[in-house]
Amino acid sequence: MSENVMIFTLDAVRPDRFSCYGYNKIKTVGIDEIANDGVLFKNCIATSCLTPVAHASILSGKNPDKTGVRDPFNVVKTKLVSEILKNYNYTTAGFIGIDLIDSKHKFNKGFDHFDETSKEDSFHSMWFQDKEQKLQVTLGSWWVDRFFKWLDNHYSEKIFVWGHYFHAHFLAEKDLLFSKKLDPNKNTDHAYYDAKIEYLDRQLFIPLIKKLKEYNIWDNTTIIITSDHGETLGPTNNLTWKTYFFDYPQHKTMYESDLKIPLIIKNQNLPKKSIDHTVRSIDIVPTIIDLLNITTNGKFDGKSLLPLIQDKKFPELIAYSEDLFENRGKGSVQSVRIPRYKLIRNVTKNLEEFYNLKLDPNEKQNIIFTTDPNEKQIILEFRNIMEKMYNSYKK
Repeated sequence: MSENVMIFTLDAVRPDRFSCYGYNKIKTVGIDEIANDGVLFKNCIATSCLTPVAHASILSGKNPDKTGVRDPFNVVKTKLVSEILKNYNYTTAGFIGIDLIDSKHKFNKGFDHFDETSKEDSFHSMWFQDKEQKLQVTLGSWWVDRFFKWLDNHYSEKIFVWGHYFHAHFLAEKDLLFSKKLDPNKNTDHAYYDAKIEYLDRQLFIPLIKKLKEYNIWDNTTIIITSDHGETLGPTNNLTWKTYFFDYPQHKTMYESDLKIPLIIKNQNLPKKSIDHTVRSIDIVPTIIDLLNITTNGKFDGKSLLPLIQDKKFPELIAYSEDLFENRGKGSVQSVRIPRYKLIRNVTKNLEEFYNLKLDPNEKQNIIFTTDPNEKQIILEFRNIMEKMYNSYKK
């Protein structure tokens, strides 16, 4: 049988909130079952803390300088995995929960069916603005039921699905509470963050597993679970909804909390294991292409993770991340990371932070003024990467 492929990008979902990653306050039963039947990556890094920038990289296997998407106003200018698989006679469908990644931004390329947000279907809107333009964004399309109806009609075909789930994101709790889908007295911390993730698991992944097994396509369906970016949470004590929003602005930094994302890949030909090696969201598409044993003329910034999964020699990877849309947070920010070291730069404020992640995983001690020759050389190399990426944005 041919291999189906499904990618689910869960907006603003941290890996440390899944029980398969060791979290014990909730149980993510469906996600755990998929992880137990596949490969779980413990250290996957996003290319951005901004949804459209991160998604363009996930779906193309390329860094932001190659995708064309650097801020909320851009459109995709590179080939997406949907276009590649369409050329191999896949029936393709996309389901999205926010219009920052809709057809206006060319994220619909290669999809036969593209289910996107509308003002009637969304629960909230917000504005992005720079010196020259303004963009209203609609949030929160609930596509899950429509996806299952689509699957009922197409499960016998060779399918590729991308589903972007938004209802774990900040503000979604208001919609879920209003519609009585969340218990107002249970898992209330961080705007019902755990409750929203449990709801996600219950509404999407548990029924998905059931359907795939009923249709006898569980074994030959590759499932990839990841996020566009993480989330800044802050403390649990005495944190009101308003202080949570204002004191801990969501995913606007280059810290680990905002850039570390889950990555789970289930494929019938892969061993069941977990991997510590640092990988990146840009490695997802090259891995899919390798798993399906297909060829493409395009070049990727990411690398296939198949050799790593198979315990073959595999290099240390450099993870580049950015949010250059200056108006969104505290300025244009970038980071470059390897397993041991990470450099963060705020271009707007001309500030730098350098961390030894092995000794300081919580990024508390800035050692930018290190006297260690090796560390000083690494800083110079990371600066060069950042400068090249930033200059490509300003052109």
